[in-house]
Amino acid sequence: MLKKLLVVGCLLLSGCAGFNPEAAGPFPENWKEIVKSHIERTYFDPYSLRSVSVSTPHEGVWGPWSGYRVCLECNAKNRMGGYIGLNRQQIIIAQGSVIAATDGHLICNTPPYNNYTPWPEMEGK
Repeated sequence: MLKKLLVVGCLLLSGCAGFNPEAAGPFPENWKEIVKSHIERTYFDPYSLRSVSVSTPHEGVWGPWSGYRVCLECNAKNRMGGYIGLNRQQIIIAQGSVIAATDGHLICNTPPYNNYTPWPEMEGK
């Protein structure tokens, strides 16, 4: 029984339901601006980021959310002022804004999401 629950949970989190273009909206041409705004709103010290890289958006589904999935990789400071180490975050964009974000999501380690491009403009001074 536990095995069945784990399989169902994995299927739900991996997004087997299929991409819904109506829910996702048009491809976000300004996706970097959307991700930058998300970083500035949610990271404790967004100006301290190091080793910032990002994947290009691809259609994706995570749980009930359908949108364009971007994976972000960076090293950021925590509230104690220390760097936490390289972390990956899945970001789902739909209708021009971030609707979900998850740290350490395994999808960010698999193609095509693990094709990271350096984003030096987001690194701290």
